[in-house]
Amino acid sequence: MEISYYTATGNSFVIYDSVGKDLAYEEKNNLVLKNVGDRDGMVFVEKKDGFFMDYFNRDGQRAEFCGNGARSFVKYLHDAGYIKENVVFDSFAGQVEGHLVDGEIMIKMPKIKTDDKLGSVAGHYVVVGVPHYVIFVDNVEEVDVEKLGANLRKELDANIDFVEIKANEIKMRTYERGVEGETKACGTGATASAYVSKITRQWHVQKINVSVPGGKLKVIFKGEDVYLQGGVDNV
Repeated sequence: MEISYYTATGNSFVIYDSVGKDLAYEEKNNLVLKNVGDRDGMVFVEKKDGFFMDYFNRDGQRAEFCGNGARSFVKYLHDAGYIKENVVFDSFAGQVEGHLVDGEIMIKMPKIKTDDKLGSVAGHYVVVGVPHYVIFVDNVEEVDVEKLGANLRKELDANIDFVEIKANEIKMRTYERGVEGETKACGTGATASAYVSKITRQWHVQKINVSVPGGKLKVIFKGEDVYLQGGVDNV
C-alpha cells in the first residue's frame, strides 16, 4: 500500500496514493477504519482526467472537502514528484488551486456560502465545502469544546468553531464532525471563522492570522477569492 503520513498545522492525515487504481467506496471505508487510528482522516490521491482528492474523516465517512487535507494533498503531489509548484485538482467541493509559497502550501478555498440556520447558541452558519457554525466567545480557552461542540454538532450537523477576537488575529478551537471531538486545527473552520470575523467586524484587511492549538494559519482575501496558507510536514 502506498501510504504516507502528513501533518498540517496540527491536523494529522494518512495519504493513500491510489493513482492507477479504482477503489470502491467500501474499500476506502475499510482502509480508513484500519489505518487512520487517532489521526484526523485519510486523503486518497487519484488521477482521472487530472488529479482528484477524495477525503474521508476518521469515522470512515466521506467529507466533501477538508482544507488542511487539501493542503497536505498538494504537498504530497510535490513530494512524490507529480508537480513542481502549482496544481489545479478536483474534489467533491469543486475545483481547487494549490501553490507552494515560501515553503508553505496555499490553496484557493471553495466558494463560501452563508445560511441563516441558528442553533441553541447564537452563531453564524457558513459552508466552505463543508458546513461550519462560528461562535464568538470572550475567552476561547475557557470553552468546554467537547461538551458544547458535541451538542451543537448534533443540532446543526456541522463543524463547530469557537472564536476569540484578538488585536491582530483570531484564536479558534474546533469540534470537528466525523472526528467527533476537538482537533488541533481545521482549515475550513479557519476560513469560515476569518470570513465571519471580517464581515461582522467590517475589517478592511486582506489577511487574517488564525491561531489554533496546532499552530498558525493565514486566510488571505483576494477580491472574491479566499485562500488558506500554512505549513505542511511529511511525518
